[in-house]
Amino acid sequence: MNGLYLAVDLGVLAMPLLLSFDKRVNFFSQWKDFWPTNLAVMAFFIAWDVLFTEWGIWGFNPDYLLGPEWLGLPLEEWLFFICIPYASIFTYATIKHYVRRNPIRYSALTVSMTALAITGGITYWYAEALYTFTASALFCVFLIWIVATYAAWTHHMWVTLLVLIVPFIVTNGVLTGIHFWEYPLLHHEAGQIEDSIVWYNDVHTTGWRIFSMPADDLIYGFLLIGMHIAGFEALQKKRLGLGPYAD
Repeated sequence: MNGLYLAVDLGVLAMPLLLSFDKRVNFFSQWKDFWPTNLAVMAFFIAWDVLFTEWGIWGFNPDYLLGPEWLGLPLEEWLFFICIPYASIFTYATIKHYVRRNPIRYSALTVSMTALAITGGITYWYAEALYTFTASALFCVFLIWIVATYAAWTHHMWVTLLVLIVPFIVTNGVLTGIHFWEYPLLHHEAGQIEDSIVWYNDVHTTGWRIFSMPADDLIYGFLLIGMHIAGFEALQKKRLGLGPYAD
């Protein structure tokens, strides 16, 4: 099963890439805004990934990898930072196109402030767990920025994150425990998880798992997607000559 991680990457990418040429959303024409954003955000997350891999905070099971690696990261991990963001920003663009009456349009600031309070509490409470602390602290900084700038696209972002929670848990579930559905929905027994493609040192996490996925991965994933949305929106508005508060 050496190609399992690659299969997960390509499985995530396949449908969004195929539908990118649909004439209604026409995501293909928005690649000029996606790819520069992806390269910039990817550089940040790869640097983070390299350090945490070297420090043993997480790692990769060679039984499910093809073998090639660079900077200590397998090829599949590099592709992760292309495939997941691509599928996520495609979803974001689709939601913006089709959801005309966003259910949290006028409460996005409240949602952001609530998320900031929760994430701030996690940052404080798990200050000694390096993965939890780093992911939550960085997400706090991101949330402070979108609150301070009153980013007009925030309501689209929160709906997108809500829509992506289930597929994100499924994808990360396979990566962190291939038969992830065999584990409890929420538990604190990471030691029972077997056959992980990506493993975590739970000294540096909250210890809580959603099926097989560290609960911390939700914050990490929200940050990854949120940073892509912010960059994508900035480039798109610049290209279209729109002001920073345009929706």
